[in-house]
Amino acid sequence: MKRLVLMLSVSLAALAGNFALPQIAVSAEMQSQSDMAGMKMMPQTAAEHSAMAESYKQKAANYRQDAEMHRQMLAEYKKGAVHPKQGENPWVTKMRLHCEKYIVDAERLAADADAFAQFHTMRAKELQGQ
Repeated sequence: MKRLVLMLSVSLAALAGNFALPQIAVSAEMQSQSDMAGMKMMPQTAAEHSAMAESYKQKAANYRQDAEMHRQMLAEYKKGAVHPKQGENPWVTKMRLHCEKYIVDAERLAADADAFAQFHTMRAKELQGQ
């Protein structure tokens, strides 16, 4: 079980490194890391699992916020960017592709973070005897 969690953590970290996060999300991520700095790498107690679950819930919320920001950004770029005769502006095409990829990646990371939160919540309850 520990091996699975470690592998999932490494996978999530690798995915997170594949794209730049907006400054707001980076600040929240740094805060989350500093909150967890005193924790062991692998939580042992119910309280540690609960704290890690909350951390993952916050990460999922931040990823969803990033995805929503890119949806709004894409909507703004699309306004007035498509000419009836010339089609889509090449710059808008580039931004559309960027935003669409970023939205998919952020939603995937949010789903992963939700799964980790669910695991740690379950593990905390298990350690509490529930």
